[in-house]
Amino acid sequence: IRSSGGRIGALQAAAAQAKSTLTRVQEALPATMRDAVHAASFEADGVLTLLVDNGSTASRLRYALPDLLPKILNEAGEPAQKGRVQVRPRATARTQP
Repeated sequence: IRSSGGRIGALQAAAAQAKSTLTRVQEALPATMRDAVHAASFEADGVLTLLVDNGSTASRLRYALPDLLPKILNEAGEPAQKGRVQVRPRATARTQP
């Protein structure tokens, strides 16, 4: 039981860290882009990965990222050498017919 509790605790800590990172990244983004980013993480290789819903949003964010990255990193307080934007639509709840 302790080992499974340790795993659950580790997952809870990772989820809290991911939520904190997303919040800090969204605070650093312009208001028009905040809702577009639905996940953010700092990878061990020094890359900030941002997940967005669609390609047009990803393109706008990729274009703006070189100017935004220093501000994002300052707000987030994490080291990163570059940013990456990936398209990954949010999961939606399915309804039964």
